[in-house]
Amino acid sequence: MEKQGRALVPFAGEAGMPAVAASKLETVSAGLAENSKAPNTRRAYESDWASWEEFCAAHKFVPLPADPEHVKLYLVQLTTEFGVKGKTLRPRTAERHLAAIATTHCAEGLTFDRHYPALAKTLDGIRRTFDRSQKGALALRTADIIAMCQTLGRDIRSQRNKAIILLGFAGGFRRSEIVGLNAEDLEFKNKILRVTVRRSKTDQEGRGRIVVIFPGENPKTCPIAALRVWLEAADLKDEGADPIFRPVNRHSGVELNRLSDRAVDLIVKEACHAAELTESYSAHSLRAGHVTESLARGARRAGVKRQTGHASDAMLDRYDREADPALDNSSLSLGL
Repeated sequence: MEKQGRALVPFAGEAGMPAVAASKLETVSAGLAENSKAPNTRRAYESDWASWEEFCAAHKFVPLPADPEHVKLYLVQLTTEFGVKGKTLRPRTAERHLAAIATTHCAEGLTFDRHYPALAKTLDGIRRTFDRSQKGALALRTADIIAMCQTLGRDIRSQRNKAIILLGFAGGFRRSEIVGLNAEDLEFKNKILRVTVRRSKTDQEGRGRIVVIFPGENPKTCPIAALRVWLEAADLKDEGADPIFRPVNRHSGVELNRLSDRAVDLIVKEACHAAELTESYSAHSLRAGHVTESLARGARRAGVKRQTGHASDAMLDRYDREADPALDNSSLSLGL
């Protein structure tokens, strides 16, 4: 191909290749570049960049292009004084702010040296001084899930919430994966539910994975039965790209838009409160609970990883905090 003005035209001998205006290709390219990061990541970067601009305005620094010495001071403030919401940030969050600064420079055709010696040393010092073992979400166990379901009524909002809680626990799903499900992602066959997760936090390219859900022993806490009840009540049986989980208004009407992942967090917390569970649980407690309960009941790690999409045993270990350490203990095999 060779350029003629702003249009791309075929080489000689490639008469079958259509000419496409470069401006159109640039528009498509911009859209693809915008989709290179997940929406939540983009929003976080936008917020982080706004925070950096505020810091620069307060100190009369130039935000773009940024001086690594100024960025060093910014990271020190975030981790030792206060961050966006008035609280000090964890090192990993401070690193995300640094990534937002570097990404914005790249988007503007500028370079930013994230490995500038003084900046790198300060970041290492921040990690060593302030980094703590990550506190994962507390795990909801099977007994907790049953107690939560018992607090839910038969109204349409309760039917939706029950389906979310049971499906999230049985599938080991993230809240973003739950609300991202469409009608076409569900396949009911031979009493088994096959769920297609098209994109997740650790699968930004959208390769997807299949999660199989088996029926529960108790019809009252069966995730497949609960999902069918919600789909019937909300009249969401048709296939397509329509979202499965949606808001329910005060008139018990099911709205057309997709439920937010924050709403899932509130649903779990409200059900925990109603069940008088006093610990601080969140939507991620469904996923943590799936891992903890499965391993405690003897499930193979390979099967758990296939269900949750975890890539390594190390990630499972972060959730498997409550399993009895006396189970499957290696000291039994030492021959003492």
